[in-house]
Amino acid sequence: HPLDELFVDFDPSPLASASIGQVHRARLACGDDVVVKVQHAGIRRRMEVDIDILAGLAQLADKIPEMQPYRPTATVAEFRRIVRRELDFAREARNLQQFARNFSRTAHVRIPRLYPELSTSRVLTMEWLDGAKLSDSGVHLMPDTNLSHVAQHGAEMYLEMIFHHGFYHGDPHPGNLVVMPGGAIGLLDFGMVGRLDDSLREAIE
Repeated sequence: HPLDELFVDFDPSPLASASIGQVHRARLACGDDVVVKVQHAGIRRRMEVDIDILAGLAQLADKIPEMQPYRPTATVAEFRRIVRRELDFAREARNLQQFARNFSRTAHVRIPRLYPELSTSRVLTMEWLDGAKLSDSGVHLMPDTNLSHVAQHGAEMYLEMIFHHGFYHGDPHPGNLVVMPGGAIGLLDFGMVGRLDDSLREAIE
């Protein structure tokens, strides 16, 4: 659909851009502020071509005795699997919804709301979380925010993910963590996740 049929306002300048896609700020007719994550045109084909080249190089590297312990072909195959998962925004949407269910009763963790009617395998529309990313230099100036408590909440959040849910965020860099007013932590970007089964969690404990 045309943008003006879906949004009353859509900023054409991206907030951020990465290898797979970019994100734009927008507003819905109901007044909700949202973020729209959009894949770059043709990115799936370009990445498949690049990985095919890597796979060919890995097959050659497998024939070099010094490289064999590093298992080049297996490494590229794992990389291909991860990239294909990240390219599927429908999978990311399901991950987001799982995190929302897992933390629905946790006051100090915020998961953005998904708008499934405005999301596809190549477009993801989510609630705008109004806060400061941990990567922002001014995060310590936010009112009513104690960064020691934020750090504690972050540690508790990850322990809960690993030991209670067995389902954890796989890319927790400072740009994916938003400090909300009052010290709650917002979590962004659910394309990369990990899972731990019961036996592995018991072994870690």
